[in-house]
Amino acid sequence: MMGILQFISAASLLCTASGFPKRHFHYVNEPKTWKEAQSHCREKYLDLAVITSLEDVTTLNNMVEVLNVAWIGLYDDVNSWRWSYSDPNFYQGGEAEFRNWLHGEPNNMEGNEPCGAMWATGEWIDVSCEISMKTVCSDVEGRNASFIFINQTMSWAGAQSLCREHHTDLASVRSTSELEQIKELLQSVGEDQAWIGLYRNSWTWVDGSSFSFNHWASSEPAGPEENCAAAALDDGGRWQDWPCSSSMPFFCYEGPVFKQLVKVKLVKSSSLDLKDAAVLEDLLKKFEQKLKDSGVEGDVKLSWKEQSEGEIFLREE
Repeated sequence: MMGILQFISAASLLCTASGFPKRHFHYVNEPKTWKEAQSHCREKYLDLAVITSLEDVTTLNNMVEVLNVAWIGLYDDVNSWRWSYSDPNFYQGGEAEFRNWLHGEPNNMEGNEPCGAMWATGEWIDVSCEISMKTVCSDVEGRNASFIFINQTMSWAGAQSLCREHHTDLASVRSTSELEQIKELLQSVGEDQAWIGLYRNSWTWVDGSSFSFNHWASSEPAGPEENCAAAALDDGGRWQDWPCSSSMPFFCYEGPVFKQLVKVKLVKSSSLDLKDAAVLEDLLKKFEQKLKDSGVEGDVKLSWKEQSEGEIFLREE
């Protein structure tokens, strides 16, 4: 991990020197759907409002005299299903999009089902990632995969960590053939259901920033088809989930955006797979947090830049 720590230190010095201004919010009293509101904000300002603190909540509340609800830039990305094992070479010809949902699934019950599980009958369901169940891991060699049943109940995140530590990852299902293999495996051990590696983004800000500040109203989010968030100004600005097709006023934000390209040299640890999207995403989160801890104010958003060869990291000869 020494290379990672060296990179964090170098990036902090470069980015802190440039500085980042605070956001400015704008209230638009024109009833629009969530998508229409976002289009307006992107045309006139930067995007729908991203709220990161109680200070932001107070600012929005003080901008409006008539108490109502207004869109903000938070949404539930219900169509972003993907596999935990992300190596693109493992999937060919649409295999990453293979699905076998049970009829009526995914249904996002109570607005909180971003993880996938499989019945022993072969059908898939979406469930809360926090419930406990047993899991199916995979060992991958090239394009070949074998499946292992883990006779231990845990959350989806716990299952992912265990599979990555002792095997390759949670099981991906690329075809009817692999579906049958896992189905037979579950039936052979007498298990009704188990985690597989399917998951999606849950509530996400429009700028992709981490969902660390939480200001949901009591019992929210709650609706399976209420996938966009609004600030209830008659409830202290607390958030509610609404159907995205509802019409209401909205908050936009703007602020100067500074981009800086930082080239780094990373000493690769043998435990890191730098082609794993989850590893890369985790690294970015650590770097962003380090910058904030170092005193960088305002929005900090890092992203990887692909080289001309399509790779992020190039090995030195």
